Order: sequence, then C-alpha cells, then structure tokens
Amino acid sequence: MHDVRREADVETTATGTLEAVESDPRLKVFTGLSLGPGTTNLTAEEFQTNIRAAIKRQHPQLRRQGIQPDRVCLLGGGPSLNDTVPELLALLRDGAKLATCNGAYHWALDHHLSPSTQIMIDGRACNARFVDPPLPRCQYLISSTCHPEVWDKLETREHVWMFHPVSKADPAAALLDEYYRGRWETVPGGSTVVSRALWALRIAGFLRFDLFGVDLCYLHDQHHAYPQPENDGDRTWKVTVGPTGHPELARDFITTGWMLKSLEDWLRMIRLQSDHWLINVHGDGLLAYTLKVNADLADADITAVT
Repeated sequence: MHDVRREADVETTATGTLEAVESDPRLKVFTGLSLGPGTTNLTAEEFQTNIRAAIKRQHPQLRRQGIQPDRVCLLGGGPSLNDTVPELLALLRDGAKLATCNGAYHWALDHHLSPSTQIMIDGRACNARFVDPPLPRCQYLISSTCHPEVWDKLETREHVWMFHPVSKADPAAALLDEYYRGRWETVPGGSTVVSRALWALRIAGFLRFDLFGVDLCYLHDQHHAYPQPENDGDRTWKVTVGPTGHPELARDFITTGWMLKSLEDWLRMIRLQSDHWLINVHGDGLLAYTLKVNADLADADITAVT
C-alpha cells in the first residue's frame, strides 16, 4: 500500500466546489494532501447543456425565505441509515420534516416514510430513477444541472422548484444571467448533494438539521444503505483519525476519494459557516466520529486499499 499524499490527485466523483477563499488557514484539512476542487460527473459542455435545457422549462426558482421553525431530518444515502431508524422515527414523531437526497428517497419509502422534500443535483440520466414514484405532496427541489430525463418525469408534478449550484464566477453563470436577467440565487456548499441540500434548505429558511446517512465512509462493508452499483468500483482508502494526544481513540475508516473530498468540504463549511445553522450528525460514520472526538485530520494516516 502507498501513501495517498504522493498522489497528484485523488479521484473524486464530486459535483461542484465549496466557494471560499483558499488562502484561509481554516480551509486546510489534510496536511500534505490536495484533493483539488472536486470534479463533476459531466463535461463542461454537458453541464451547460443541462442548465440550458432546465431553465427553459420555467419552473419557479428557489428564493430566500424567512426563518422557518421546523426541524429538518436530512437524509443522505450512507449505510448508517439502517442503524439509526429509531432516532429518525422519534424526531419525525415530534414533528420534524423529512428531506431526502437521491436514493434516500426510495429508502424512506421502503421504510414507510413519506419525504416532504426530495433534493437532487447530479447531472447523469441514471438519476432520473430517484424521483419515482411520484408523491403528490412532496416538494421536488432539483438542481438546474440535472439531466433532462429527470425534468421529463417531473413535468406534470405540482410542487417542483429549481435551484442553481453555480457560483457567479462559473462560466455557466452567463447562461443564468442572460435568462433570468441576473435575478437568480447561488446555492453554495460542498461537493456532494447533501452539503448543497443543506444550503438550499437554509436559503428556504430552515436552521435546524439532523443529518442521517452522512457517513463519508464504508460501514458494514457497504458504501450505501441500499444497492447503488454506480459506486461499486470506486477506489478505496483507509483513513485513521483521532484526537491529538489520544492514540487510544484513533479509529480506522474505509473511504473513497469523493468521500474524503466531501469530508474536507463539510469541515470547511463547519469552520467557516456554522453560525448559519445548527446540525446534529447521527450514526457512527467518519464525519460523526471526527466531530465527536474533535479529531485533528492534519496528520491523518491515509493509505490506499484498492
């Protein structure tokens, strides 16, 4: 096995980047390891083609809203979803709203739960399956970068909103400026759908979030709580994390390039922007453990597994 720090780039399947000033020392998570800005699952041409097609459908845009008092259970697809069902049910019984991302929509339905909101960002056609079956009262908060096949499925649904995970400096911003005459909202965030979903919901006025299935690692030898063949061939890495001065608390996690990039993004967001929301990370994954023990990742041991 070899040290990932010797790699020029770590493969990622991320979507977008965290908008922040790279010179800020709080943005440095891993010493000697550069994960880069993250890449999309699309070429630049495909990215703009999807946006151009989406905005012509004239769905209403996400707009800034006043503060909402509701607590939101925001579901990613990590394997700890299956370990935290009682915690999730308790919050929902107390009145929390349920927002899902990608395949967590199906997971919720399989557990007899009805999402209030389904959020998607990935631009590939295969993700159109994540908006079926239709739920009459569900709000579909969909990125303008999503594939036309996603929008085709949503064409006759009542509650569909569009958001734009595009920075003002992105070349695609010119398309949005021209179509909306500059009247569109940037949704910032990290490199995966859940971190962007958090910001989209914050713009919609929500402040309190309970994150489920946001593990950023394998658990029980699974990368998701449900089958997701697109990630079966991902290259894996072992990362050892723990608090400084307490080697007895160090733990090993198996992760991937895009999971490591997402961990970096989440920690950057928390360091720079945590005054914008309150979050509680459920489960026993890499993100939750890093926050629980205040792990110092500057000297984390990262080695390739596959």
